[in-house]
Amino acid sequence: MKNNPLLSICIPTAARAEYLRNCLESLIKQPEFFTDNVEVIISDNASAFDDGGATEVVGQEYAGKYENIHYFKNDANVEDRNFPIALSRANGILRKLSNDSIIYRTGSIGYMCEMVRKYMKDRPHLFFLNPRVDQPHRKTKVVDFDYFMRQTSFHATWIGSFAVWDTECQDLLEDTSGCDLKLWQVWKLCKMFEKRNKGVVLYKRFADNQQMKNKLQTLKYDQVFYINFMEILMPEIENGLLCPSCIKKIEKDLLFDFFTNWMLLWELQIPGYTFKGNQDFKERVLDIYKDKPYYRFFLIYYQFLRFLAKRGVLEAAMGRKKR
Repeated sequence: MKNNPLLSICIPTAARAEYLRNCLESLIKQPEFFTDNVEVIISDNASAFDDGGATEVVGQEYAGKYENIHYFKNDANVEDRNFPIALSRANGILRKLSNDSIIYRTGSIGYMCEMVRKYMKDRPHLFFLNPRVDQPHRKTKVVDFDYFMRQTSFHATWIGSFAVWDTECQDLLEDTSGCDLKLWQVWKLCKMFEKRNKGVVLYKRFADNQQMKNKLQTLKYDQVFYINFMEILMPEIENGLLCPSCIKKIEKDLLFDFFTNWMLLWELQIPGYTFKGNQDFKERVLDIYKDKPYYRFFLIYYQFLRFLAKRGVLEAAMGRKKR
């Protein structure tokens, strides 16, 4: 295999052997995988302590079968620091983070390699949005961070959309700011745009979420996706990269298109999700937004969706994209 493949798919994982296997299977079924253009990096976050070594078995199995799959295991669980660690273990010209719980669509890896070839000369920041509606020919050039965030909004928090060129991967192991906020990828995007205001948002839907059997939710979504997210973004107003109106747009998008879905899952105890330590989740979110001008309208909107969800119209009410 060449030293520098076009694309590295970097998968941080921890104790989710079954989902990892499904994700890898969706990659190896694609023709582009069997070329020198693609490598897959599995960065196991010390899973052996949680799953009896099942994730390591899967990683070693696929690394043994395919020379372009590389398995690494951390000595300890380093939490979100596993994101830059995974990227640092890659060799690709473009290095893309990936959830272990997604299934790659047919042709998606070929598409990504095509985008690397198309943009590798100028190297704009590439962002794979993965919208609900597939728009393979749509590409939006962005010339500043404000416009980028208006296009991507809270989707900027999803690691599956994040990609970085090899020339921006120096000192990744020391590049851990934002990890404690559980949004390293957002912090890194800010720093990338501070250096160079040039990007492209790609609208091809490249992956779908796996059906989770019983996902334990311990993450405080309001803390991470509002408080921590805003902590990272607000300094960019002072830096001149973001306008206050952009922050207001993202806040509203979060409430209507992100928090709503998680509040419904929490309140209605939807099968497949178990919430721990989030007893007052809905109240915390509503407290954040209680003074917003659209708050009263939101309460009506939420009750309508709740009505639909309770009557089984769940897919229409909760067209959710996982972060």
